[in-house]
Amino acid sequence: MNEPKPTPCGLCGRGFTRSALTQHHCLPKSKGGTSDDVAMICSQCHGMVHATYTNATLAAVYPTIEALRKAPELTAFIKWVRKQPITRRKRNKERRDKL
Repeated sequence: MNEPKPTPCGLCGRGFTRSALTQHHCLPKSKGGTSDDVAMICSQCHGMVHATYTNATLAAVYPTIEALRKAPELTAFIKWVRKQPITRRKRNKERRDKL
């Protein structure tokens, strides 16, 4: 059988089929982002990014996927999620005060 090669999530690095990844606008469209500012990340990571940060914070502090990978608020989450099977679907709670 010829299975497609997994595509890594841009944040956690776990391998997914391309259709299982979502488009994250690193520079939010509401802040002037274009289709060039898109990274493919898994839904678990995407949910955590938007549960943690406002679009204003993403635009000002984390406008690239590389910057987001180094975000101190996501360090523990990324370490944890890398150990999870790709089938795990956990809903991320929003922070009381988004950053």
